[in-house]
Amino acid sequence: MRMHLRGGAREQTGTRHRNPWAARWLELATFAAAVAATVVCLTRAWASPLELTPLLAVPPALAGIGASGARRPLGYGVVALAAAAVIDAVLRGGITVTSGAHELPLAAAGAVAATTLVSVAGVKVGGGKATADAEQHEQQIANVASVAEAAQRAVLRPLPEQLGPLRLGVVYLAAAAEARVGGDLYEVASTAGNGIRLIIGDVRGKGLGAVEVAADIIGRFREVAHGVGTLNEVAHRLDAGLSRRWGQYEEFVTALLAEIDPDRGKLTILNCGHPPPILISPEDGVTVLEVRAPAPPLGLITLGSDAGAKEVYAFKPNDQLLLYTDGVTEARDANREFYPLDERVRLLAPKAGPRLTRTGKLRANGSAPTLLDLVRDDLLRYVGAPPDDDAALLLIRAPAAWPGARTPVPPITRT
Repeated sequence: MRMHLRGGAREQTGTRHRNPWAARWLELATFAAAVAATVVCLTRAWASPLELTPLLAVPPALAGIGASGARRPLGYGVVALAAAAVIDAVLRGGITVTSGAHELPLAAAGAVAATTLVSVAGVKVGGGKATADAEQHEQQIANVASVAEAAQRAVLRPLPEQLGPLRLGVVYLAAAAEARVGGDLYEVASTAGNGIRLIIGDVRGKGLGAVEVAADIIGRFREVAHGVGTLNEVAHRLDAGLSRRWGQYEEFVTALLAEIDPDRGKLTILNCGHPPPILISPEDGVTVLEVRAPAPPLGLITLGSDAGAKEVYAFKPNDQLLLYTDGVTEARDANREFYPLDERVRLLAPKAGPRLTRTGKLRANGSAPTLLDLVRDDLLRYVGAPPDDDAALLLIRAPAAWPGARTPVPPITRT
């Protein structure tokens, strides 16, 4: 998990082109050695060329290093034996003579045969042990991942499709890396005096420890969301809970707190070092809801100020609010480019359902994928696989008309 930096430059990296010859270095080196020894011996370019023939035992020996099967060292051994036979055949007397100059090529052939057999045996023994170790390692990973995923499901309980007048949708994409279960969190609470409150956050770190911190934050949010007056007070209560439990500044959580007043159509957000939410409005288009100065993450709030971390916006009928974690915006494609969420939302929002008429009413037979569905599918296509980090998306949709709505608040008001 990384802290969100406003206006920060994106990392620029070029496409990595893997050299296909890099994985063939062993074949090239041994082939060159075999060819050099054979050519020198046959052309008599050196006064004692036959002294190079023992080098023919090197290729099958090297071929067994890191081999997954017996085919490679066996193939190298056959080629080296053939080279030794050719060298012996061109000497005076041919292959029928076994004394004098023929002794060295014949000894080299014997060495080649011996090293080939040793390499093949080593591959067989080592391959069996490697397979057993790999299976044991995979089983351990599966066990850890299973426990972590079960713990995470217990923490991130399913959200209702509707809470008060709001429609809710959530997508959670688990990381592709083995057993890297993350600490993404979200929760929604309908309060008696403070409207509907939401939180989305991301715990520093991975694994079961991050899930435990996420569970602690969600549990505390469920308690304080109902009895605390302002979002600033909610954030400070959550911050104090982290400090008491984990020790000062050892753990922190980036978080976005939101409060929706269904009577006034008002949206209040408080940003604690988290990626800014996106407001999608049929009237005003797509807007990234930045604050003047995000507060430090939960667990570190006392190190900074939350004076500029809160903003108030109008939340009009049929508006949608998209909250997300940095696993979305830091997902990369094959060229290592970050996923441009706000740009993609601008393109996808017109295609999302439900479809509305100009008066704000639902179109007949206007069924279409939700914006959440479109963003999820688009993100997976962009990355080409599950992301390297956990990614969460939470979409809140306002009703066609607020119940008991009074005069709407101005479009943007700072507090």
